[in-house]
Amino acid sequence: MPWLSDGLTARELHDGEVIVGSGSEATWRVPSADLMPRHFLVLVHGLNASIRPFTTDNVVVVNGRQLSGAPWTLHDGDIIAAGNGRFIYNEETPRLTPSGVGSDTSNRVAYLVNERADAAYRLASRSTGIGRDQSNVVVIRDPTASRFHAEIRREAGGFVLHARGSAGTTVNDHRVAGPWMLEEGDRIEIAYTVLRFTSEAPPEKQLTAEQPEPSRDSQTRPTPINDGMTIESAVVASPPHRRPGVLIAIALLIAIALWFWLR
Repeated sequence: MPWLSDGLTARELHDGEVIVGSGSEATWRVPSADLMPRHFLVLVHGLNASIRPFTTDNVVVVNGRQLSGAPWTLHDGDIIAAGNGRFIYNEETPRLTPSGVGSDTSNRVAYLVNERADAAYRLASRSTGIGRDQSNVVVIRDPTASRFHAEIRREAGGFVLHARGSAGTTVNDHRVAGPWMLEEGDRIEIAYTVLRFTSEAPPEKQLTAEQPEPSRDSQTRPTPINDGMTIESAVVASPPHRRPGVLIAIALLIAIALWFWLR
């Protein structure tokens, strides 16, 4: 009979469905692993077992490979990462260890690098927001980006991109339709901004304050004339041209005055 363990506890898997999650509807409730209420499903038939995420929004990784919605056949010794927990599938009764087999990624270091803006962002929090709103860690200065366009979460033993913006997000020129486990060198494109994911520390100067990127409408903005003045303001500030009619009226008044004076 197969088993599933998290290092501290183990559960024997009987024929049928086993739902692992943090909610009351889970067959095996694991509240300490930061799982969704129903995170993944294990299908058991004798010694044969397969696993799949309960929904496509849940991230499940087996032996370092992110699963899609299709079932994945499990083999003895397979390591399952989900949330901040790690589980081991065994075909026989497993040995439990006091330290467990948790997959906490809090000590891992990774960065997003915006090479165009010469800026880098450390992924230090459990969740890193990306978008146009100033409350995001990575602010995208482009009107086509959503206010809260995407976020990167620490989960399943790595860093996962969750796209939220209606304008779309691509990774390595592929549109992201669900959670995406990031790998070294992945290029995330949001609006007209490209962010490279890396575990290599960038130069210290890039980790300073964010440098603004040129916006798309930069070519349509007024051309500076001098400090504090643009073409439009220069035109407004220039003295108005005298109309010909005013000059003619003045000339007539002078002529009439001379005529009366010479009589």
